[in-house]
Amino acid sequence: MTDRVFIDTNVLIYARNATDRTKQAHARHWLQSISTDANGLLNRQVLNELTRWVLSREHSRPLTDIKDEIDALSIWGARPVSQIDVDFAWLIRARFGFQWYDTLLLAAALHADCRFFLTEDMTDGLQIDGMTLINPFRHRPEDILSRD
Repeated sequence: MTDRVFIDTNVLIYARNATDRTKQAHARHWLQSISTDANGLLNRQVLNELTRWVLSREHSRPLTDIKDEIDALSIWGARPVSQIDVDFAWLIRARFGFQWYDTLLLAAALHADCRFFLTEDMTDGLQIDGMTLINPFRHRPEDILSRD
């Protein structure tokens, strides 16, 4: 069995943004590894954040193309934020002081029993209730993910 990995929006953005080719390659490598093992997870909040980012940068792109791209990512999940997530997010906020929307994602990942949370925005290596935050630009998936 493989470890579940929650994917933060910034990883998806780097995977499609050619501004920093090194980060793009790292993000794509992580996403490919997660796709191969079918252990990636995200939620509706991540999809909405990515949608906002794409819409703000690709004004001439047909909306149907953008919608199809976002819909295809829902294979990794599209669960909305629940009241349980919100309640847990308050506890995470009080304990670690992260930004509100980050705490909602962390709560959703913990609620889904993820072992890893892939993000550039928070403290690499920090453990929260058995889940480890991983900066995808400091680690390779081969070095982190178990292969049982």
